[in-house]
Amino acid sequence: MGKLPPFLPLGLGFLAAVLKRAGYHVEILDNYLYCKKADELIEDVRSIKPDLIGISVTVATTSTVDSIISVLKEENIPMVIGGPQVTIDPTGTLKRLNAEIGAVGEGENTILELCRVLHDTGSLSFDNLKEVNGLVLKTNKNGKYYLTPNRQFMKKLDTLPFIPVSLFPYQKYQQNTPELKASPLGWMSTSRGCPWNCSFCSNILVWGRQYRYMGPKRVVDEMDYLANNFGIRAIDFREDNFTVNRKRVLEICSLIKERNLQIEWMCESRVDIVDEELLTSMKEAGCSAIYFGVESGTQRVLDLLRKDITLEKTERALNLCKKIGIRTIAAIMLGIPQQTLKENYESIDFIKKLDPDIVYFNVFMGFPGSDLYDYIVQHDLIYKKWEEIILPNSEVLTWPEKLKLKQKVELLYNISPKVLFRHIKRIGLIRTAQKGVLTIRRYMQSRRDF
Repeated sequence: MGKLPPFLPLGLGFLAAVLKRAGYHVEILDNYLYCKKADELIEDVRSIKPDLIGISVTVATTSTVDSIISVLKEENIPMVIGGPQVTIDPTGTLKRLNAEIGAVGEGENTILELCRVLHDTGSLSFDNLKEVNGLVLKTNKNGKYYLTPNRQFMKKLDTLPFIPVSLFPYQKYQQNTPELKASPLGWMSTSRGCPWNCSFCSNILVWGRQYRYMGPKRVVDEMDYLANNFGIRAIDFREDNFTVNRKRVLEICSLIKERNLQIEWMCESRVDIVDEELLTSMKEAGCSAIYFGVESGTQRVLDLLRKDITLEKTERALNLCKKIGIRTIAAIMLGIPQQTLKENYESIDFIKKLDPDIVYFNVFMGFPGSDLYDYIVQHDLIYKKWEEIILPNSEVLTWPEKLKLKQKVELLYNISPKVLFRHIKRIGLIRTAQKGVLTIRRYMQSRRDF
């Protein structure tokens, strides 16, 4: 669908943070920035001479990681594979990658224990690791795989140190975003887990259902740290739902105002857990934009997606944001399985009625581990697989038809005079034009691909 602007990989950042605190030397190669081929990465590895290599794999990067592992094996350096794809499918992922060690679930404590074992014993053999929780291991017998007991999720995220931004070439990452006026941009993640159970989402397998979070002081301390040490003036909270704990958010806002932090920020929320008092406090503390997963303009489809929201709650939340002066970003999905053609257009009409500041028209894709992924497979709706993601047909639209519908609707919506003027007013004429060019390039690339 096109390459997204790069932002600092927070998962790797947390791993680096706990390792540095424990006294280990850490180097990070973020190849999303450089797009080096596997044989080029070997030269970087040889210059670093690491004792252990960790590689993150997602549902979208298995082929890339496969090629990297096959080349790096020649160096005879222990490798551990982590990331969401390993957690979703531990043995299947290691088999595909022909890897020997995988970290399942949250990796901070696991990577620390691996380093201690390597330091104490000199190797990461099966016998040395079979008592370490949170691993999938290739055994010494017939290439079978062994899952050690699950590692418990961290209950107190306050214990995580600040991400060591200086380890990254942070000035090469996205410096601004259309949703916020201020720059340069920074990123934070302050919570994990989701108490809801949407049928299209697999994050519950990665982070669990229990909502866990950093306390208000820990959050605001890191905002202060980013502002004072790296000149950050805008923050994007990259987490599924920033506002689950209302009291926490109110205390965060109170601390921001108390310290007079001049930072603009945005977050994600659900439409059914915001109210006027909360939104007002967020606005006063620098929140300029909130991303809502609207997903559909039909109640039947929302129920199918198990969103546990109503159209009325969606309309109320966005209207409250407009009243208070917070920009709204709405995501809508097209081509959902079991969604009729009429319901696709009802979603488009609903978005027009809501009139958010920014709309993301997303084509429904099947993510492994989600219930709708299984539905797609069982009902033979696979058009194509891209890595571990299914690009599905729906019962009424093929994948190429869904893609064309998305592009048509997205283009017509954004070139309407009202919306176009709103973009220019928010980010300026030059940035609006640049964003338009990038969008057209993405359209052309996706048409070539599919």
